[in-house]
Amino acid sequence: MFQPPFCPNPICPTEVGRQPFIYRRRGHYRRKCDGRRIPRFCCQVCKRGFSSQTFRGNYRYRLPVLHHQLMGCLVSKVTRRQAARLFQVNRKTIERRFKRFSALGHDFHLAQMEAKKERGGFRGCFQLDELETYEHNRRIKPVTLAVTIERSSFFVVGVDAGKMASRGNLNPRYKKRKAEIESFEGIRRSESRAAIRKSFLRLATYSATGGNIYFQSDQKTTYPVELRRAFPLRHICHEVTSSKARRDYSNPLFPINHTLAMMRDGMSCLVRRNWGAPKRKSGLARHCWIWIVWRNYVRGITNQTKTTPAQALGICARALRTKDVYHWRWPRRDHPKHI
Repeated sequence: MFQPPFCPNPICPTEVGRQPFIYRRRGHYRRKCDGRRIPRFCCQVCKRGFSSQTFRGNYRYRLPVLHHQLMGCLVSKVTRRQAARLFQVNRKTIERRFKRFSALGHDFHLAQMEAKKERGGFRGCFQLDELETYEHNRRIKPVTLAVTIERSSFFVVGVDAGKMASRGNLNPRYKKRKAEIESFEGIRRSESRAAIRKSFLRLATYSATGGNIYFQSDQKTTYPVELRRAFPLRHICHEVTSSKARRDYSNPLFPINHTLAMMRDGMSCLVRRNWGAPKRKSGLARHCWIWIVWRNYVRGITNQTKTTPAQALGICARALRTKDVYHWRWPRRDHPKHI
């Protein structure tokens, strides 16, 4: 039976710890979309009423079934504009759900990793590589995407997006456009190192304490420096492979190369030079969190096995459905206590 974890009222006295959270049941109501019985509650401190639906990812959304159908499109190279046409809804409807999906997927993934950390943390061999894309213009506004995975399970630990400096040898038309952009956005500087640093710090936060750190990457000189900074007291076993080596099964970096290829194949914003390219770096990051949840917890590692990366790494006991993820009891992101 569902028990509310906290009062959803952000100004409730229980949020600042002055009083304990006390609630009582207050009947139920029938949800119009499917007729399900939803229990109601009342906070005894601030007298605010709420229901179990308040803590769900589809709170205050009509047509909750659209959530599950839309997720399949977002990880199958369908743009949000085309999804609106397919489902015959307004494009703003898709955009609102897209943002909610991303926030929920981000929180769900971090909650699973926090639970794994309490059980001892991650162990294994990790890989990191950067995927290059762009926002608006391929030569003027390139973007880097640092992706970290666990090698044997293909579990995606996280992604971090960052700007890249504009390309050189621009023709006069591109130079003029670049000057116009820099006049109101400023000079575009590379954020590649910052993205790599965030990836390693996340890995240090959720990896198991003690023992060696096994890491594989290409020969970029930034990686060993940031590795030592993230793991100052650990012995690091860092294996490097040339990025020019043949990318087949014998390549040690095949898992991360395969993961990046899957991202390009499944995310419409990463397909090279089309209308679905991301218009902003933040939109690219949102789409990545939706894909990460699907890849880690819903899809099997291969087509032959139904074992998901989260199962292989010992995070989940079974493969999850889309419904399981988006029916997760989600603390509201705008709630200061639960960000």
